Amino acid sequence: MKRALAFVVGILLCGARGVVGQEPAAAPRVLDDFDTLRGWTALPADGVALTIRPGAGRRGGAMRMDFDFHHHGGYAIAHKAIALDLPENYALSFWLRAEAPVNNLEVKLIDASGENVWWDNQRDFVFPRRWTKVTITRRHITFAWGPAGGGTLSHAAAI
Repeated sequence: MKRALAFVVGILLCGARGVVGQEPAAAPRVLDDFDTLRGWTALPADGVALTIRPGAGRRGGAMRMDFDFHHHGGYAIAHKAIALDLPENYALSFWLRAEAPVNNLEVKLIDASGENVWWDNQRDFVFPRRWTKVTITRRHITFAWGPAGGGTLSHAAAI
């Protein structure tokens, strides 16, 4: 599909809800408000076109991803280096709206080596045409590939 549009805004990192007898969870941490796109790079597969540019968000700025798969498979990745210590329990939340066909929505966390990837892969994702909050909890993040062979990610170096 030519010129499919996707918008993302407000990635949040937050701890789990407090449990009776435990310290309350930390306040949500904004990882990127997308008022600027500093640090984000477009990494499309060969033969795939991807442009990242500022867009209007639900509130404030957004990252707009214009992509075209040219009628074949591939991927369109928005990548950012980020130093992120992950608590034992966390959730990644963001607002999304798109004009795009059904496809996979993958959120990946990469360790400092750049070779080990943990992800949430939502296959056959129906992209919402209205701003919709997407939340991915720690239990949805699984080891995808790399020489580590598995385990739990405690520090992400890129998203």
